Amino acid sequence: MTSLQESSLDKQILGFCLNFDFFSRVKNILDRTMFERELRDIFDTLTFAHTNYGKDVTIQELVALFNDRNPAMPESSRRNVVDMILQLERGNPDNGDLHLDIVNNFWLRDRARQVGEKAIEIFTGESEDFGELRRLIEAVEDGRISDKTTYSKVESDLNDLLDDETGDPDFPFEFNLINENVQGLDRGNLGILFARPEVGKTTFCCFLAASYVRQKFKVTYWANEEPAKKIKLRIIQSFFGVTNEEMKINRDILADRYETEIAPYLTIFDSVGTSVEEVDEYAKLNSPDIMFMDQLDKFRISGEYNRGDERLKETYVVAREIAKRNSLLVWAVSQASFDAHDRQWIDYSMLDNSRTGKAGEADIIVGIGKTGSSELENVVRHICVSKNKLNGWHGMINAQIDVGRGLYY
Repeated sequence: MTSLQESSLDKQILGFCLNFDFFSRVKNILDRTMFERELRDIFDTLTFAHTNYGKDVTIQELVALFNDRNPAMPESSRRNVVDMILQLERGNPDNGDLHLDIVNNFWLRDRARQVGEKAIEIFTGESEDFGELRRLIEAVEDGRISDKTTYSKVESDLNDLLDDETGDPDFPFEFNLINENVQGLDRGNLGILFARPEVGKTTFCCFLAASYVRQKFKVTYWANEEPAKKIKLRIIQSFFGVTNEEMKINRDILADRYETEIAPYLTIFDSVGTSVEEVDEYAKLNSPDIMFMDQLDKFRISGEYNRGDERLKETYVVAREIAKRNSLLVWAVSQASFDAHDRQWIDYSMLDNSRTGKAGEADIIVGIGKTGSSELENVVRHICVSKNKLNGWHGMINAQIDVGRGLYY
């Protein structure tokens, strides 16, 4: 913002924010990036004052607090900020609604600026993030002034809460051996499925995905370990419960069924190098019901981390946030450490490359144990539920795997 009028509006809003009650009304609307240069320092000081003291602030108190918080600032820069603080005018507290309208319009103009900048970046080839551009435009179109707000009030009364608690899960398990103990999962849940290599976790994922498709849920599968085409074929195979040879023999019939029974509900991505931020953006724009992230540990995430387990913890934190923000179920797929090798019972302490960071975020953790030889004839598997915030049941279910048909039974 460069014009005198816009600069004056910046200062007027900061003047309004000397009042603690008004600042409390707009703190989730305003952001330091909406101000220029020295005005950002003033906004930071105001935010500090209201957060720590919860009182109205006078101009002289704001000057003193700014000087106290910035002892090493060059004198010329300090003088510029202090001069701007002295120009602030406290608004009439009786005109709070008028001041709020001014802040809302200020927010809209700032969003319009961001839309223009993002559009130029895309036009010049500096960015291909159309999802972010769309999000910004939608926020302005529907007036989501409080799009920064990270909280929402729970309005449910006792009857609503009891009905939610006793109602059927959003995504029931069709697998009878499991649903005897855990009926299913809900939107906003994060599940973790893990096992040693070549035990059958991808088969189990395909088996689950096929069951969700059969229930006509929109399923998205992010594959960054096995080839995505292979995963898609295995889900189709599990859906029909046939071997590859049987599919080839009945190709024409199954192809027609695929187009009507599977294709509208299943999306598979080859996602090597994909970031969790990209997955979040996809979920916002496409609203799937269920997403599989296979393997979640390999997804990129922005930020700098001192240790690998810190990066993994943050990855799982973001995965859980994706589930909650977008009202969907996320299944995260992971490897088990060597501690789980040749074991029936495996628990979340055996998750690979993690202390407790991964497990802390999950609503349910399902491990698949296996003992004995690695021959195809060894079909016994042990489904181990070692964490369960849904109904508290923990235990082991003995099952068998049919690799040829992609089934568990």
